Amino acid sequence: MTHPLLKKKGFILDVDGVVCRGRRPIEEGVEAVKKLKDMGKKIVFVSNNSTRSRRMFVERFSGFGLEVEEDEIVLATYATASFIGRERRGARVFTTGEEGLVEELELGGLKVVDYEDAEYLVVGSNRNVDYGLMTKALRLCLRGARYVATNPDRIFPGEDGPIPGTGMIIGALYWMTGRLPDVVVGKPSRVIMEEALKMLGLRPEEVVVVGDQVEIDVRAGKRIGAETLLVLSGVTREEDLNGIHLKPDYVLRHLGELFD
Repeated sequence: MTHPLLKKKGFILDVDGVVCRGRRPIEEGVEAVKKLKDMGKKIVFVSNNSTRSRRMFVERFSGFGLEVEEDEIVLATYATASFIGRERRGARVFTTGEEGLVEELELGGLKVVDYEDAEYLVVGSNRNVDYGLMTKALRLCLRGARYVATNPDRIFPGEDGPIPGTGMIIGALYWMTGRLPDVVVGKPSRVIMEEALKMLGLRPEEVVVVGDQVEIDVRAGKRIGAETLLVLSGVTREEDLNGIHLKPDYVLRHLGELFD
């Protein structure tokens, strides 16, 4: 019996927890993506990852045996650059982020500068965050610069367990200044999801949003009016579903169960 979601024209797929865990592929997820592509489904990968560029993700997918183009990927890094570029072309930005975020900001026509010259504070994860970087972010935040966060993630699923997300920096700045971001780009924000729909060229009712976290992926899908599929191959476990108020439309152990 064909799964009802296979009637959808498009799939908005989370990456970590659906296709991989860090650099480790989830084989069932990888094989399912190949089958969806063979069926002619439109796919866009949407990730809150704020440390990598689309180019870096293409290389990672290639290592999993998946042929993916940059125009099939919407990362928080890319969506952040696109959002700021629409708001103020050529804006001067200071970021807490790593190389991948800097790469996408510059590709988007933005000028990455030190904090004294910045119009925007762009907060993204940084695995080498230090006192000096946080001092610059603090001063820019206090100065009242436009404050954009790549995503709201408190934690991120690493290869060997949870690791701090962008929320570590957002939380520190809030504790010091009482200020939250003016705009959050990543899921569950509509900003990144509307970018994905635009890339697919489809309406919300024609797609399904797939992810491994209720408050991030399922909520993102609900906000744009799409059906949602929660997979239990990432952060969320079956026992976590007891008592949740935000219900996904479907729950599967992994993406591959679409074809079982």
